[in-house]
Amino acid sequence: MTVPGGLRAPQRHDRLPQAIAKAFAPTGARRDVAAAHGQALIAALLLLTLLAAGGLLAGGELRARAHALAHARSVEALAIARAALIGYAISYAETHPGEGYGFLPCPDAGNTGSTPVGACGARGIAAVGRLPWRTLGLPELRDGWGECLWYAVAGSVKHNPKPQALNWDSPGQFRLLDPAGRALEVAAADGMAVAVVFSPGPPRSGQTRPASLGTHCTGSDSAAADLAHYLDPGHARAGSGPIELTLHPATLDDAAPNDLAAWIGIDDLFDALRRRRDHAGHVDAILTRSANALAGRLASNREAWLSRHARSVGALATGVLPAAETLGIAAAQRPLIDDWREQIRFAACTDGSACIGVVRPAAPGERCRAVLAFGGERTRGDPGRQMRTTPAERADPSAWFEGRNVAALHLGVPEFEGGEHFRVTDPDRPATEDVVRCLP
Repeated sequence: MTVPGGLRAPQRHDRLPQAIAKAFAPTGARRDVAAAHGQALIAALLLLTLLAAGGLLAGGELRARAHALAHARSVEALAIARAALIGYAISYAETHPGEGYGFLPCPDAGNTGSTPVGACGARGIAAVGRLPWRTLGLPELRDGWGECLWYAVAGSVKHNPKPQALNWDSPGQFRLLDPAGRALEVAAADGMAVAVVFSPGPPRSGQTRPASLGTHCTGSDSAAADLAHYLDPGHARAGSGPIELTLHPATLDDAAPNDLAAWIGIDDLFDALRRRRDHAGHVDAILTRSANALAGRLASNREAWLSRHARSVGALATGVLPAAETLGIAAAQRPLIDDWREQIRFAACTDGSACIGVVRPAAPGERCRAVLAFGGERTRGDPGRQMRTTPAERADPSAWFEGRNVAALHLGVPEFEGGEHFRVTDPDRPATEDVVRCLP
């Protein structure tokens, strides 16, 4: 049985730091509605779980009843773990000063309850182990059969070693399928999860587990050695590239797969982050630092800089923002810039004049010699749905920008439009408005 990726734990289980919780918590009637909505989701899911234990509950079988209750407890544990992981990601910069947001912890590899001190595999490699409940500030979560939860995290979001870039378009790594091979819904453009939490359930035939001591997770101090005795075959592994996980419905058959799972897509992380009141300011500060650094490079040797980092098209020289080191940004600030630079374009008048016109929403326009443009979040719905998952899609300006900005970057037409600052007008909707900064 699977737990829907969009599930939220009830408000009483929120483990976010208090300051972060306040930053995006609803107020007044909205808080009441949000709390009631979250509790209703849990209640509905628990009811469905109680009714789904092999279709045997109606017959009054005690074994079916026991399994149904165990499933219900497992679902609640998975919901708590999922909420805590999202909370960890959207408060990462507060617990790791100078770094960005969105990172998830490495799994517990040694049965200590904590993420390891060092790296969990190489960069870009998925990692699997027990849920690091201590790192997440949780009690030792158990499923309905008394087993500790397990956890898989994609290399694109794990905190050590960090990916080359992490933003709202980062790819997932776990392709989730039902037993018929159909893709399960994940909140991500590529349809793949960045993290999966597992309830291992009771041991299947062939799995050997030590008896629970009641105070510690069962198993050895090696998650790698224990993995096959807790998770179903083919459910999770370390590795690169897409990893397929087939998730099965609940069953009373001791030989059948019996893991329960909850998952997180990249949109789940950044939708939650967008609800922080300071999120827009954080992104806008990155744009300001990038614009200032780019303006400095253009001022020092404009012609040589454009010849190395731009291509001429129409009246403009355009390009993707170079790496932070190339821009001369201080080492401590480079990771934040590099996380977002693929989403930032620049354009400059090839003749050195102020040939670029910028149209502002409800504000006077400007004339600029160069601009920095930021595409914002992708448009998710039709019409105008944007995809940024393949190299070909990412090379197309229409995957990032809208309106006259596409023509400006694609054809060199010196006309842009957009706000001067990144802003979130509705925390519940993607912030898709293009940002255009005028450079001297």
